[in-house]
Amino acid sequence: MEVECSKCQQKFEGDVVDMPVCPDCLRKEFTITATRLDEQERAELVAEYAASMKRQSARAAAMGVVYASGSAFDAGRLLRLALGIGLFLVCALIFFISDKDTGINFLTDGDISTQRIFSMVFCGAAAVLIATAPVYFKKIAYIAAFCVLLLGWVMPDLLAAALKAAEEERKNTLALNATEEKKQLDSEGGPVLTDADLQVFYALRSVSHRLSHYAVFIDKQDSRTREIVREALGRLLQAEYTRAYTRANGALFVCNNVPGTRRNISDVLVRFGTVTHAVPDKGVYEVRFDPDRANMVSQYSPEVLTSPMHASYVAANLSELRCLDPLRVRMSARSLANSDVQVLRGEIRQTLLEVLQDPWASAPDTYSALIDALVVYSFKKDKEATQVCYNYFEARHSLKREVNRNVIRYLIMQNPAAMVSPIIDLWTENPVEWADMLSLLGFRAQAPLLARLKKTENIRLIGSILKYMENHGTAEALPAIEPFLEYPDSIIRHSARAAVTALQTRK
Repeated sequence: MEVECSKCQQKFEGDVVDMPVCPDCLRKEFTITATRLDEQERAELVAEYAASMKRQSARAAAMGVVYASGSAFDAGRLLRLALGIGLFLVCALIFFISDKDTGINFLTDGDISTQRIFSMVFCGAAAVLIATAPVYFKKIAYIAAFCVLLLGWVMPDLLAAALKAAEEERKNTLALNATEEKKQLDSEGGPVLTDADLQVFYALRSVSHRLSHYAVFIDKQDSRTREIVREALGRLLQAEYTRAYTRANGALFVCNNVPGTRRNISDVLVRFGTVTHAVPDKGVYEVRFDPDRANMVSQYSPEVLTSPMHASYVAANLSELRCLDPLRVRMSARSLANSDVQVLRGEIRQTLLEVLQDPWASAPDTYSALIDALVVYSFKKDKEATQVCYNYFEARHSLKREVNRNVIRYLIMQNPAAMVSPIIDLWTENPVEWADMLSLLGFRAQAPLLARLKKTENIRLIGSILKYMENHGTAEALPAIEPFLEYPDSIIRHSARAAVTALQTRK
């Protein structure tokens, strides 16, 4: 049908009645001539999108390789990433829950180097898994792997700082408790004893810079407890002798000839109970006895104390180590040394070191048992334990007393340089008995033995040294041994010839 255009008034054939514009006018209305860019604008536009197009091309090429190889659909990479994160979290959790007081202490038992090796093994494996897991975002994966390695390196330092802070907090709490106890010293009505009760002590008073005397009243004790307390006071104060006198509802213990000038001994007396009255200038103290604090009666049955498989075995024996009775301490130390349990070793070691700080001159058997147990539970390269054991060995050696072979072997392994001279002295007295210990010293024994060989005229000692050189010496000993080939004694000449032959074969 014919329709008149509303714009040009020309008639045209239209298919729709309500179409008022012809196709020519409609075409002109929607046709817009685009503006052309000049060369400079075109160059700027190309430069702006060049980097983006390059990244898209590289990404498309990488995606093509990934899809062609099928790695984009590999679920193993996701599992690898999850395993790496899991390993790191497990390692971090172990360090987080490590504590000497809660029993999770297999890390705290070792030194910081052992802890760092442990953490780096876990975190190194986790870092490798994380870095190699993702198909995309590799830079982020590498950064995450580096962070895991860094945290693995510093976690032992963080653990050490946390343990130090906890220890300081514990000490502050103990100091606060001690202060509170000090404020309550005279809160129960003042001293119990009168001057008349203390006359037996005042008769001993004297001014001396070498020896001092103390009077300690402790209430509410039976005869057995009194005897244990008397011996414990004498041992802890290192008194020459201690006497007990019945006074009021307890006993007055007079400790005579304690080494050193008079001092405040409240820190010792709190192990027996609460100090209710103290006059440090006079050396007079009163204590309210506390059987639980003094650990007079064991809280555990003999079955628990002697059964290493029992869950409370370690806790029971640690409690026994802190009691005042040397016999109970000795039995507990021997039990721990013989059982060599693998749990709470760090806590056992620490308790032994604390107990060994007490004076044990009056109980040498208990002291020896504690040292034997410390050797069993000491760490590798444990300088603190080694020094304590060496002091024990040195004191026993100077007194010509017997020392447990395990202690000597431990000291040779930990500090061989310090053990050369005493072991050679013991070997000189009895070469047969001490031959194995001398062999543990290795090359360190050769030079001192050769020095003695030049000075001695004892035929037995010369023969022993030549025999040792034959079995353990090196070629460096030849100049010192060769003169003995002309020695007047035929047995010595024979021993020297055998030693020279053996040394020459070792060149």
